[in-house]
Amino acid sequence: MKKTNSSKKTTAIRDRYAAYRDLRRSEKERPEKMLPTAKKLFRLLKGNEIAIIITVLCAAGGSLLTILGPKYLGDIITVLDIQVKNKLATGAMDFTPIYDILKTILFIYIGSSVLGFLQHYIIAGVVQKLITNIRYTFNRKLSKLPLAYFDSHNTGDILSRVTNDIDNINNTLQNNLIQIITSVVTFIGVFVIMMKTSVSLSITSLSPFPVCFVIAMVILRFSKKYFRKQWKETGDINGHIEEMFTGHRIVKAFGCEQKAIDEFDELNEKLYQSGRKAQFLSGILSPLINFANNAGYVIICVIGGYLIINKEADVGDITAFMAYSKLLMQPITDLSNIANTLQSSLASAERVFDLMDAPDEVEDGVKQAYLESGGDVEFRNVSFSYLPEKPLIEDFNLKVKKGDLVAIVGPTGAGKTTIVNLLMRFYEIKGGDILIDGTSIRDITRENLRSIFGMVLQDTWLFEGTLKENILYGREDASEEEFENAVKAARIDSFVRTLPEGFDTVLEEGGSNLSAGQRQLITIARAILASPDILILDEATSSVDTRTEIQIQKATYNLMQGRTNFVIAHRLSTIRDADTIIVMREGHIVETGNHRELLEKDGFYAELYNSQFAN
Repeated sequence: MKKTNSSKKTTAIRDRYAAYRDLRRSEKERPEKMLPTAKKLFRLLKGNEIAIIITVLCAAGGSLLTILGPKYLGDIITVLDIQVKNKLATGAMDFTPIYDILKTILFIYIGSSVLGFLQHYIIAGVVQKLITNIRYTFNRKLSKLPLAYFDSHNTGDILSRVTNDIDNINNTLQNNLIQIITSVVTFIGVFVIMMKTSVSLSITSLSPFPVCFVIAMVILRFSKKYFRKQWKETGDINGHIEEMFTGHRIVKAFGCEQKAIDEFDELNEKLYQSGRKAQFLSGILSPLINFANNAGYVIICVIGGYLIINKEADVGDITAFMAYSKLLMQPITDLSNIANTLQSSLASAERVFDLMDAPDEVEDGVKQAYLESGGDVEFRNVSFSYLPEKPLIEDFNLKVKKGDLVAIVGPTGAGKTTIVNLLMRFYEIKGGDILIDGTSIRDITRENLRSIFGMVLQDTWLFEGTLKENILYGREDASEEEFENAVKAARIDSFVRTLPEGFDTVLEEGGSNLSAGQRQLITIARAILASPDILILDEATSSVDTRTEIQIQKATYNLMQGRTNFVIAHRLSTIRDADTIIVMREGHIVETGNHRELLEKDGFYAELYNSQFAN
């Protein structure tokens, strides 16, 4: 089965970075600590201290009011017991004390509800601000990452981090942050009151928990590993879906639907297994805590009943103590349930911080030159390798004068795009220097450097919007006259007239409602409008018909006039007039010269050229 040039290029890039991917994967599989991730996450709350303090005070106040409730309920039972005895003795009952206690209880629960509303309102703003800042930082980080990161990471996995993982953090903080604060405050407050009521009963009620705590720590230790795997495999399955969706035509064209389904099923099964284990292990905590809760409650009932019978305690006190026992267990139960989502959220946070901690592009130097324009390009003793142990370009020298045409040729996967990557500083050279008009590209900001380049790539990129907006992407401040001249030079005005809305026609994602040749002509118009000093062309006429190819070649010829041009050539017949031809093989530069000189050498270029014209 014959692959397209695009798929071959993708395969070559993936193979080139296989070792780097394996290194990154091994790093992810190392045991990681949840505590540092939690600290890093909560450090992002810096600047919200006042709001958090108010939230904690509201939570503390609300919890304390809730804690007082059972005490007054116990008082009511005690008062009722006294009044019933009075009724039997004197025939009269006084309900005034009961009404007073009921008013106090009403005030307690209304106050608790108001404080609960306030803390939820405040924390909602804090969490959403935090998540907004994470998304902002994440987006800024993506713009600073080197091209190597995107070459070595699955696009779907990156998208999963910015959507699924951040949403998971958001849901956990939004739903559980207040619960954690409330549970801790409630537990401390209730335990203090219980200890004041009866030290022996308090210690007895908590006796089953030390063993449960040890078991819970063991469970959490194992479950966090599966939560980490769950979110990693969520990224893998999203990557597969993204790849199959964008390439659905190729999948259908080659009849690989069943293969795609089988691959999805395999990834889905892995996600199911890790998710099932994570949820099962973390789900054990709740029944475990409930068992300890019920065991403690039964013990209190038995001992409390004994104390009442022997008149060593009032029925109201024991009733209140039993209510406090339930109240004490509630925050522990809540925290055990939250542990499930906390583990999941911290696993997501690890993945987000893993990307945020990835090395940025090498920063621009402090002292920077500024180029208004550029034309002369020189490679001076340039060395480069993607992997330290595998040299790629060694001691390469080349001088290009303004207006020259430099062609880069070689088989698919030979490394032709590497030259472009170095020129644009997508990758940093390891040795030597590249100069534009005598100025090192290291002394030019990337923004300034890339502003003097224009690119027309084999894979066209158009965004969803009008046709005119896509062309103006090259230079949004262009005048109407400049726009019309670019359109004419690119030879697209004729086919645009056939569109119902003309230049206001809305393109679908990727320009799928246009032909491949029409999309290519639009990218050429965009490059013409940008008016770059140095042009990089990746020929893309192999997938279009002969008539469209001629149109593209004429538009390309108009674009190249008066500029320094670097052409990645696939059809060698199109670069016979190139001033310099760079021949690459297996990632190395093997020959340089013009067409005639290289044919006379009868080397690899001559072999490539003759193979294209062999009968």
